[in-house]
Amino acid sequence: MGTQPDAASTSSFWDGVAQMALAISVLFVAFTFKNYGITWDEPLHLENGWRALDWYLSLGADQRVLDFQNLYLYGALYDTLTAAAGAILPFDVYESRRLIGGLVGVVGLVAVRAQARMLAGPRAGALAVLLLLLTPEWLGQAFANPKDVPFATAAAWMGLLQIRLIRALPHQRWGSLAAFGLAFGAALGIRVGGVVLIGPLVIACLYWLTLHLRTVPTATALRDACIAAVRLLASFILAWLIMLACWPWAQLDPLTRPLEALAGFSHFPLSFNFPFAGQILSTTDLPWWYVPVAFGVKLPEVTLLGLAVALVMAIRAATRAPLSLPPERVGLTAAILLPPLIVIVTGAVLYDGIRHLLFLLPPLSVAAGIGLDRLATRLGAPAFRERFSHGAGVAAALLCLWIGWQGLTMARLHPYEAIWYNALTGGVRGAQGKFELDYWGSPLSEAAERLRNRIVAQEGSGAIARPYRVRICGPHDSALHFLPPTWKAPADGQGEADFYIAFKRSTCGPVPAGPEIVRVERLGVTLAYVLDLRGGR
Repeated sequence: MGTQPDAASTSSFWDGVAQMALAISVLFVAFTFKNYGITWDEPLHLENGWRALDWYLSLGADQRVLDFQNLYLYGALYDTLTAAAGAILPFDVYESRRLIGGLVGVVGLVAVRAQARMLAGPRAGALAVLLLLLTPEWLGQAFANPKDVPFATAAAWMGLLQIRLIRALPHQRWGSLAAFGLAFGAALGIRVGGVVLIGPLVIACLYWLTLHLRTVPTATALRDACIAAVRLLASFILAWLIMLACWPWAQLDPLTRPLEALAGFSHFPLSFNFPFAGQILSTTDLPWWYVPVAFGVKLPEVTLLGLAVALVMAIRAATRAPLSLPPERVGLTAAILLPPLIVIVTGAVLYDGIRHLLFLLPPLSVAAGIGLDRLATRLGAPAFRERFSHGAGVAAALLCLWIGWQGLTMARLHPYEAIWYNALTGGVRGAQGKFELDYWGSPLSEAAERLRNRIVAQEGSGAIARPYRVRICGPHDSALHFLPPTWKAPADGQGEADFYIAFKRSTCGPVPAGPEIVRVERLGVTLAYVLDLRGGR
């Protein structure tokens, strides 16, 4: 009984750490959402959101959303939500998207904390949320990524609710089933490929049935399995209905159109070459090691440590007693391993690092948090403390130092946190030339804003009205949105110009000669630049 207050105090401490991390993330969003530039795909998604909103407001009479680019093949949930927010919030339409995106990322953090806490206790929950919060790819993508982080957040909530469903088998509560259907429907309403997210639940249920058959008669086990399947089917039907409500194009043929979109996406005809691990790879011919290496260089080192411990734990448990793992742990393992296996087997088209697989970050953070929690338990065990009396304290100090260093590094990269690479590549500078850094084009926004401010400071406010010509190498809207409306850019990016704005991913033919007057860089790596082409004019 004497240890209970200590246990309660420890739980309260770690719950407080998790709550503080979540509060910091909310404050970070509130104070920084305006800092993020416009990404390559955003103008299209902005237009798609307005068209989808018009579809709903006109009750389907306005059908412009049904053939817009290739975005009609995706559910319009997030685009519609941000379009509505842009009409209501007192911000620029892109700033409204930033705010919603950042908050969606925080909602994903909440799910990760709850998931790890449910599986392994308050300390694991706190460690998991800290790991994801300090994974630069998560917050760096959240603000402006129009699909992947919203999808990943929905997947994170599916993972949390999956635990509740598995633990309640075969009589899952209808409230949990409805919540799971809502999260699953939201994922499908963003990307129909989210159908793979039920794979881990199915695997965990089959594993549960295997265990169940060992303890009850076969007839009873099969009856219970049927009860569970019927309840899950109701949840899946709810998810399908939510998906349809969020997807105008699919509403016209609810059965075949989602399947058509699903069949086409895994081999989407986008073929180009890009640098990866010092090699030049093709999007349509990726080696099997692309996904593990991509995550290996983008996950924080402490997360990799936690995953290594979790892997050792799982192997030891499986070796000692093959059926000793709880079904919910099997579900978590499947959530991490199944999608990469599908990618490898199907030869799916991938690019932009881990962007299309960001939904793996939440379960990876959960598993790493559990691994670090188990490591902390070992370090605090009496047998270990007798041999290394200060081991736990040193580990805690190192963790605090890493948190501070990682936070400082992210601050130095802001708002381009997503270009971060871990020490295995030598950091951002070591990754330059070997991996892609910025692929969104958002540094063009900062370059354009600094160009405008520089010219106005030099020439006075009248410079805003001058008809300057600007060549842009990269997504035009990323720069033009921050330039005076009288400053024009040729649509083809060619022709005579007064200024040349470029970001490092694009190649737009020969670079014109002119002095560099603006450079956007982080940690010694140039992301975008501006050349003055006026010469003596």
